[in-house]
Amino acid sequence: MEKKEHSRFGIEPSYLTSQMIGSFFASIFVGLGIYGVGWLIVFIILDDGGTPPIVLWPIIWGLIFGFALILLTMTFIFEGMYYRNFSYEISEKFITIRYGRLTRTKTTIPFSRIQNIAIHQNIRDRWLNIYTVKIETAGSSAAMSSSQKGVVRPEGYIPAIRDPKELEGMINRLVHRYTQDIPKTVQDKVFMDSNVAFDEFIAYFIAKMREKDQLNTKVKILRENTGWSQEQLAEKLGVSRTTVEYLEAGEYVPSLTLALRISHIFNVSIEDIFELE
Repeated sequence: MEKKEHSRFGIEPSYLTSQMIGSFFASIFVGLGIYGVGWLIVFIILDDGGTPPIVLWPIIWGLIFGFALILLTMTFIFEGMYYRNFSYEISEKFITIRYGRLTRTKTTIPFSRIQNIAIHQNIRDRWLNIYTVKIETAGSSAAMSSSQKGVVRPEGYIPAIRDPKELEGMINRLVHRYTQDIPKTVQDKVFMDSNVAFDEFIAYFIAKMREKDQLNTKVKILRENTGWSQEQLAEKLGVSRTTVEYLEAGEYVPSLTLALRISHIFNVSIEDIFELE
C-alpha cells in the first residue's frame, strides 16, 4: 500500500487463500460426518444379519470428495468475486468501502462518526500474515442490519490488510484533523472559559432543536424528481447518506454552506427548497 492519503486501495490476494483454507477444513469436518453416517448404515445392516453392499463405500467416498470439490469450487468463485469487487478509498472527509459478490454495496463513513479502530487476526490470518481492520462508528445502521442477518460486523470492515498500522495511522490523522483540531482564533475567543464554552454549546444545541420544528424541506421531492438515490445525492453534496436522510425528514437544519450546495445542485433558490412555517 502506497504511503499517501486520499487514494483508493484493494485487499491482499491472500484473502482468497484464507477463505479456501477455511473451506478445506470445513469439508474435512463434513466429510468425517458423512463417513460416520456410512459406518452407522453398515452397523445397522450387520445387526439385521445382512451383508453390506459392495458399492456402499465407493458411494460414501464419492459423496465426501464430491462435497469437498463443490464447496471449494463455490468458495473460489464467490470469494473471488468478493476479492475483485472490494476496494476502499480514503478522501479528506470520508472513507468509502465498496464490496459485494452478486450485489454491490458502497458504504461511506465520515471521519466525524468514527469512534474506534480494531485490528483482528485469526489463526488463518496468522499463517498468511494478514489482518482485518474493523472501523466502529456511532449509530451504525449497517451494523444493526448485519446483526439481524446473524453476521455481526462493524460498518467499516476491511479484510486482508498486510500493514494495518499504516491504515490505522492514516485514518487516525484524518479523524484528528476534522474532529480535534480547532483554529487558534476560535480557541482564544470561545474556549478560554470552560463554563462559557459549555453554556454556549447548550444554547446552540437547543436553538438548533427548535429550528428544525420550524423548517419545511423539499429535498426529498427534488431528489426523486431527478431520479437520484440518497447515496448519489450524498456523494454530490460531499456528505453521508445519513445526513441526506435527516435533511429529507426535516430532522436536520443545514448550514448555510450546505444549503447553498443543495441549491446549486438542483439549480433552484434556497427559498424553493427550505421554508419557515
